[in-house]
Amino acid sequence: MQRLLEQHAQGRLPHALLLAGAAGSGKFRLAQSLAQALLCENPSAGLACGQCHGCHLSAAGTHPDAHTLVPEGTSQGIKIDQVRRLVEFGTRTAQYNGARVALIAPAEALNRSAQNALLKTLEEPGRGLVLILVSHQPSLLLPTLRSRCQQRHLPLPEPAAALEWLVPQAGEKEAPALLAAAQGAPLRALELQQADWFAAREQLAGQLLSVAQGRLSPAQGGQALAAHDPRVMAGVLYGWLARASVLAALGDNVEQADPAGVQDPKVEPILRQLAAQLPPARLLRAAQRVMEGRRQLMGGANPNKELLMEQWLLVLVGVDAAAGGF
Repeated sequence: MQRLLEQHAQGRLPHALLLAGAAGSGKFRLAQSLAQALLCENPSAGLACGQCHGCHLSAAGTHPDAHTLVPEGTSQGIKIDQVRRLVEFGTRTAQYNGARVALIAPAEALNRSAQNALLKTLEEPGRGLVLILVSHQPSLLLPTLRSRCQQRHLPLPEPAAALEWLVPQAGEKEAPALLAAAQGAPLRALELQQADWFAAREQLAGQLLSVAQGRLSPAQGGQALAAHDPRVMAGVLYGWLARASVLAALGDNVEQADPAGVQDPKVEPILRQLAAQLPPARLLRAAQRVMEGRRQLMGGANPNKELLMEQWLLVLVGVDAAAGGF
């Protein structure tokens, strides 16, 4: 953050930044803090002062030199009309200290037409305009869009630091399970406290094991999983299957899989049984199939949920559906 502000003071801040990293890692908050600092009249130590007129306007969401682009209403995507309004914003003159900031999150919510509509602004931004794009999956963005941005990858915090931050807010008992379920993303972990699937996670993970053991068919397991949002379940299943593949690969050295000790006591024993049941290559392939499906879901696909889950679970019994499709 401090380095970005120093670049701004020296006139070397990129006009387009792409902040990439795992969902729930704090990228959006960082982008908001950077935007507020750029619009602040007296930033200090990389942060907005919080006292000037610009900060008051930013806090109220009424700063005329700030523009935020996020999915509207219940939509999962950012529409081209929203991009056109941003493009028009980019042609204006700054009303305050000369800086203008446009924040887009998540950038992969832009469909192909919306991304193409943004390209000219990224290539030729108006005077003083900084565009900050936040992305959980930058691979879903057009190469032409990514090439016009300076990408900064934000890693997840160390598990110990994430737990230290999470415990006062989620409680010492629940924090490790939440963090494990969120795959180390602390903000995502907080959100999971209200997620219906999290309360049922032991039963849901048990569906994977039952399918792998032949006690349930992939169709039966898929029906139970389909009660939840497939975009959410894709991330959850990928995390579980990837974890199980690591456990399977380690075999007798399984304790090396998580030196920080951040585990979900309800799910971890099930994943260890799953790892003992199936070879690591099959578990890894199952995780890859889930990720392939998640990319298509994020791209706007709307498949039958039960069929989608069934096809993911088929890999656990040695049947791999056509790669790249539902």
